Amino acid sequence: MRVVVYGLDALAEGLKALRERGVDGVVIGSTSFLLRVGVKEFEDDVDLFTTTISPSFDEEVIMGVAEELGCFTGQTGWGTPQLRCSFRGSDIVFEFYENIYDFYVPEAMLQDADVVKVKGVDVRLLRVEDYLILKARAGRAEDEEDLKEVGKLIKQGKLSIRKEIIYDRMKLFEEYEEGLILRKIREAGISI
Repeated sequence: MRVVVYGLDALAEGLKALRERGVDGVVIGSTSFLLRVGVKEFEDDVDLFTTTISPSFDEEVIMGVAEELGCFTGQTGWGTPQLRCSFRGSDIVFEFYENIYDFYVPEAMLQDADVVKVKGVDVRLLRVEDYLILKARAGRAEDEEDLKEVGKLIKQGKLSIRKEIIYDRMKLFEEYEEGLILRKIREAGISI
């Protein structure tokens, strides 16, 4: 698969186009923290936890959006829809998520998402602390690498976290998960 690179203009235009067609949500993937550190070009897909539709049950809505915008369709690893669209001459892959199977984002994390302006478009982003918790909870090798990358940004002073949020968020998960989540965050070199 070739690397897809897109800028802030394309990202803003893409998210706005989706929103205008009834598909909106919270950016939960790496884009959620990369925007905070001033990255202007992205290579990753945009992971969007949808709050206006169910990607699993409203797939026809997403297919209609794909047709209207001229996007190609696919599936995420969780079997939810994915769109590859072109905005401002750049391809962007949007992956749509919801709480399904073992994929779980607590409602409180979605409600507390930060809002940032990207080229005049309001974009809801998962808090960095919540991103860390979800990555640690998932625990796959790729998630552990992502945690280490965030840890580097924190050590470099490019990103900051509030430890009290991490400890407060532990209440959103089963008690037995708390130690595992905290250990994985610490193993990534993040002091909490």
